[in-house]
Amino acid sequence: MAINKENRIDRRAAIKTAVTISSGIGASILSRQTIANEKEKNQNIQSKGEAFSPIEGSNPLNAKIITFTTISKDVDKSIEFYRDVIGMTVFEDKYLPKHVSSIDGIGHSDRRHVLLTMPESPRSAAVRILEASPSASPIRPRPESGPMDPGLLVMEGSTKDPAMSYHTLKSAKVPMISPPRYYYFRNTMWKRDIDVMSYSPFGPGGEQLFLTANIRSDRPERDFPGLHGGFSNAAITSLDQRPVNDFFEKTLGLKRTSQMECYQKNTNELIGAPEETYFLWGNLASGVSIEVWEVKASSGVIYPCALDKTGLAMLTIRVDDLSKCREMCYKSGIKPIAEGALPNQVNKRPNGFMLRGAVGEIFEIVQS
Repeated sequence: MAINKENRIDRRAAIKTAVTISSGIGASILSRQTIANEKEKNQNIQSKGEAFSPIEGSNPLNAKIITFTTISKDVDKSIEFYRDVIGMTVFEDKYLPKHVSSIDGIGHSDRRHVLLTMPESPRSAAVRILEASPSASPIRPRPESGPMDPGLLVMEGSTKDPAMSYHTLKSAKVPMISPPRYYYFRNTMWKRDIDVMSYSPFGPGGEQLFLTANIRSDRPERDFPGLHGGFSNAAITSLDQRPVNDFFEKTLGLKRTSQMECYQKNTNELIGAPEETYFLWGNLASGVSIEVWEVKASSGVIYPCALDKTGLAMLTIRVDDLSKCREMCYKSGIKPIAEGALPNQVNKRPNGFMLRGAVGEIFEIVQS
């Protein structure tokens, strides 16, 4: 028997109709009170985890690292390294003034205090060298400590040519973890991918460094004339980034603006981590030049920074409004560990105070 076109049943339409009717029947069974309860329950569900911030507004106090403090038993050797090998300029070589800060381990007026800068690289920070006593122990003992141990890990600088930089430091008998290693990260949050080569040497005080070259063909023009461009960035490691992020937001108003995952053999070789190491890393705000890493490890040892031990000991951070920063700290229940600040390349008698970070770091906060 022939079937007329107008009488033909569309199977898809029939299934859709049946589903619609079935849904309506199921919905009608629920009471209005049940629907209201479910709606209220959904509204009360709070999101877990953290939201990343746009770059705009992520750094309300315009915080910026202006000085890295290293502690060295051989100040002259440290000067030679940063001046003759890296290419920095001695800005000041004096002794600490009396009563410069109340922090433990600072010593008094018999302690040598050196500042080196790189005027040709305007975005770089200064390096401060403080003299250590002959019996001083390292902040991060080697080879026992590594990137799985939370705390202030490295200060990072730039170079035009990683191969030439490596051979320059190797010729100066500078210890290092490995030759330059290439690595790439897709940074969708900043819309600027990371395509670089780096290697990790150690300064005379035992401080761990990164020297990094941007090797993208569309890289921005470098703003320094020599082989090296000074130091500007720091990396802080953790086993749980949340307390670290929380500390920076409460004290300086800094918010996380990016995060990437790393499971790369090259990167692990570069930082001296086991080959299978996995970690998250990303930037705090914009302009402050601090990275936070979260290493996936079952345990780690915190080696607190101290000014009477050797190695990378403190970051000096400049802010536009020191009073506002102090107010934020007190409102959050975070008290300074010391008052006063050391002379820096901008101000010989800066107004400031010092904070202890979430994983043992020391931050010197000064008025810009």
